[in-house]
Amino acid sequence: MIAGFLNLESVNDGQTKSVSVLATEDVSGGMETFTFVIIDQTKTVQKNFTSNQSQTVKVNHTASGKGLVKVSAANSPQTLTAILDVDKQPRDDGTG
Repeated sequence: MIAGFLNLESVNDGQTKSVSVLATEDVSGGMETFTFVIIDQTKTVQKNFTSNQSQTVKVNHTASGKGLVKVSAANSPQTLTAILDVDKQPRDDGTG
């Protein structure tokens, strides 16, 4: 079961848009199912974890604009929500 999430973020390189999160598994380990709600799109991805492992979970999407992005995992009460601009690219004003 997923014990926690950190660093929900959006990346747009001008060709591909993605959202990622750092997920940490508890002692159980196993296959986890993640659901990302990205403004108006829902994407699901599965990833295998070992006991107490942390890894980045990423999905590509085609959503546009600034809005609510949420990630959750099946069989876990953990969620993480953020307001993200999924169109913003690294060269846009206000970013590195």
